[in-house]
Amino acid sequence: MKRITTLMATAVGAVAAMAAVQTGSAVSGTAALANPKHFFFAPGQNVQGSAADSATNDLIYHGGNAGSGAIGVEQTPAVYLVWWGPEWARGFDTADTDGTLYSSRTLQDYLAPFFANVGGSPWAGVQTQYCNGVLPGSTSCTGGTGFVTNPRHQLKGVWVDPTPVPSDIITLGLAENLVDDPIAEEAIRASAHFGYDSQATYVILTPPTPVATGQPVYCGYHTQTTSVDGYGNPYRIQYAFIPWLNTNWPGVGATGCGMHNVNATSDAFGNGIYDGWSIVTGHEYAEAVTDPDNVASNQDGWNDAQGNENGDKCAWTNTQNVVLAGHRFAVQPLWSNRAYDATGNGCVVSP
Repeated sequence: MKRITTLMATAVGAVAAMAAVQTGSAVSGTAALANPKHFFFAPGQNVQGSAADSATNDLIYHGGNAGSGAIGVEQTPAVYLVWWGPEWARGFDTADTDGTLYSSRTLQDYLAPFFANVGGSPWAGVQTQYCNGVLPGSTSCTGGTGFVTNPRHQLKGVWVDPTPVPSDIITLGLAENLVDDPIAEEAIRASAHFGYDSQATYVILTPPTPVATGQPVYCGYHTQTTSVDGYGNPYRIQYAFIPWLNTNWPGVGATGCGMHNVNATSDAFGNGIYDGWSIVTGHEYAEAVTDPDNVASNQDGWNDAQGNENGDKCAWTNTQNVVLAGHRFAVQPLWSNRAYDATGNGCVVSP
């Protein structure tokens, strides 16, 4: 149901206002499509039980046919990073748990190499067992077509968008779904800025802002929105939203979204203080690759009988470093039907 990405909270209806886009530039016009978001919650914040409880069954293919433009999986995954807000352009400092200050530029220089080098890695190779072109209900891709591939250089662009981030996406609750959803609109602007890529995930990252209380703490989500080209044809955009993760979240503290989850001590590259950023964005990326389509609560890619995706089923379990281009990055395992069927353990970091 592209429901709430990770640990299945209650489905939240989202109605995104769709600015029309024509060959890379926005034009006037709106449309509407209800696309609930699929959330990744901080540990202990899942409101319906742990996704790990579903780690005793395979992912199932759901047909890849949820409406016009459905793709089932991203066959040639690509990523665009959008650092949204003037704070990123100016630069700012953030404190580690011991008070040491780290710059926002260090975070940007940590996350870009992660996505620049994740392609071709064993970790991303876990996804290549999934495909489209098999019957709904299939748990393997034997005889399938349209496999997820693992090309190198999956990071296709980075944009620091200096336009202000609306305060109400934070102060009124990150999960609030507005008629004019500002995050969906930013994803549409990103697709116009970079050029549209049907196989890509546009990752929207926002700077530190006040947080709302009285809601479960989530660390990110992925979903789709729809825009309209210059000929009036709708098209889909996969995007993920990553709020500022190193926040002193009510009830879970500053480390709730992954700070120091793997590396107890920080280094100059950002290991430790920025562990959560590769864990969370990696989680959302992997789910968008293997279960991208989202129309009116219909997830038509690979998810299990409970609606959990390949990141959900291994969320916050056995997190560890992987090495990409000589640097360590904290990640979580990804779910492998193949490994689960062979060994009974589906959470792996290599095929």
